Amino acid sequence: MIAYGSYHFSFYTLGFLGIIGGIGGRIVCGWACPFGLLQDLLYKIKLPKREIPKWLDNLKYLVLLILVIIIPYLTLEPWFTKLCPAGTLEAGIPFLILNPNLRSSLGGLFVLKIIILLSFLIWMMVSIRPFCRTTCPLGAIYSLFNSVSLFHIKVDEQKCDKCDLCARECPVSLNLDEIKKNARGCVRCLRCIKCPHGAITFGRG
Repeated sequence: MIAYGSYHFSFYTLGFLGIIGGIGGRIVCGWACPFGLLQDLLYKIKLPKREIPKWLDNLKYLVLLILVIIIPYLTLEPWFTKLCPAGTLEAGIPFLILNPNLRSSLGGLFVLKIIILLSFLIWMMVSIRPFCRTTCPLGAIYSLFNSVSLFHIKVDEQKCDKCDLCARECPVSLNLDEIKKNARGCVRCLRCIKCPHGAITFGRG
């Protein structure tokens, strides 16, 4: 870690993210994220479904730039972690349950955190993986490695009959061309490798 005045840059963190992303891209998003699992479970609730516009997929890069890099650099406050709905659900609420004496000190920021969490929980019931697709800065970082990672998805076009089963199975609404290119939105859930023709595999690039 190198310090510049009041700022500290963690090369350990950057190196860890680079190693994981370099090995499997966003495979953590598809297999190790509890918030991703929650999104998949909530989407199974029988409600009218709404597709997320493709342009919103790029919003997570803006979140990464503004809430994770620029604002924390200027204010020395980790604003994304303060507002993150995953953190509120997985850490903030359990912490308050275990420490009831802290409840009296709750203020407007916690109310805002709960509103953000509830908004995403509702959105998860009607759209598939909205947090992963539009907001998660960690997913934004890992996504940059999708096309260059050691392991990635491969498509054998000679076996493909364009049935679009892979696109229908994809939780982030990628089409065959995007799957073939290991698009940044792919969370490496590997549902597409269920291809009945064996046209899609996951292995070393």
